[in-house]
Amino acid sequence: MSKPQFYLLLAASSFLLLTVLTSFVSTAADVDPTRPFDISSSGNSQLKRENGFKLTSIIHGDGIHTAVINGKIYNMFDHIGEYRITAINSHSVILRSKTKRLKINVFKSKGFNSNIVVNAVAK
Repeated sequence: MSKPQFYLLLAASSFLLLTVLTSFVSTAADVDPTRPFDISSSGNSQLKRENGFKLTSIIHGDGIHTAVINGKIYNMFDHIGEYRITAINSHSVILRSKTKRLKINVFKSKGFNSNIVVNAVAK
């Protein structure tokens, strides 16, 4: 094998390797590392419910209770639109408005959930 053939083979192999590695990186960017194992990634359209809330994580520690909702970080008593966060539990967040109480769960068996628990707030 001559030097020009060797360099041509080396260049072609390098290009192929670079192409394969780039495809793996783009595929890995589409995977959510915090997604539960039993939830398929094809169900993304069901992650947002009728109220538009998507709870992706809850963080507890040293008196800090934080939730990530719709990609933003919220603490206790923060407001999200008309709702106020009234509780951050280990697997759910409670939101209250003047007329509704919502419980948003993380990691239900079929993805994220946003249910209206009570339609009217007790006075």
